[in-house]
Amino acid sequence: MEEASGVDLDWFWRGWFYTTDHVDISLDKVYKLRLDTEDPDIDYARERQFEKDKPMSLTVERNKDEGRKLWVERFPDITDFYDENDQFTVTNKERNKYQSWLKKLEPWERKAFERAIEEDKNYYVMEFSNVGGLVMPIILEMTFADGTKEMMRIPAEIWRRTPKAVSKLVVTDKDKELVSVTVDPRWETADVDVENNHYPRQIIPSRIEAYKSSSTKTGARRDIMQDIKTELKTDDEDGEKKEGDDN
Repeated sequence: MEEASGVDLDWFWRGWFYTTDHVDISLDKVYKLRLDTEDPDIDYARERQFEKDKPMSLTVERNKDEGRKLWVERFPDITDFYDENDQFTVTNKERNKYQSWLKKLEPWERKAFERAIEEDKNYYVMEFSNVGGLVMPIILEMTFADGTKEMMRIPAEIWRRTPKAVSKLVVTDKDKELVSVTVDPRWETADVDVENNHYPRQIIPSRIEAYKSSSTKTGARRDIMQDIKTELKTDDEDGEKKEGDDN
């Protein structure tokens, strides 16, 4: 294959011939990114909203429930500049810096930047780790908020320079919001651990075997070919056998 393609494939075959590694690709993290506009009036407003969406401090929540007021709420005459402005307040210095930055862009750079801002696409960075050691293609099933699904097949070459961990950037339209990702959904790569194939993580179904310990119990496997010849016993037959055992 190397002679026909003229490509060095040692990085791929080494694990298959010289190790006892197995296939286990883990999807560790998924980051959602958005492109900043660099316009302080837009970006600072977005950051302020992000700050408001954070969970409320437990102390603040308890004080509100108890009807306690802040010192500046009790005495408005002591308010100062920082009580009316926060770290997201935009100043003319930032506005001037933004306008100066725009003027330094080349015409093609500004056109590309404005187009990217207008499209406002979603940027997802997925981080994978090669737990098992063998390099294999990464097969992804992506599920979106609108209920649609999309398959993506990333060739094994993604592991060529960094065989232990890699990242992949996935760009989607702003109306295609990603909600979950599954690695190898149809079990095509013989991945030995499916628990780390989902993001967000999922509850993996399993079973608990109920049994009564017995001194006669053996660890022999089922012999279906012979066991299927056994006749089904009735309740009466089972009772007669127990009485015979007592005698």
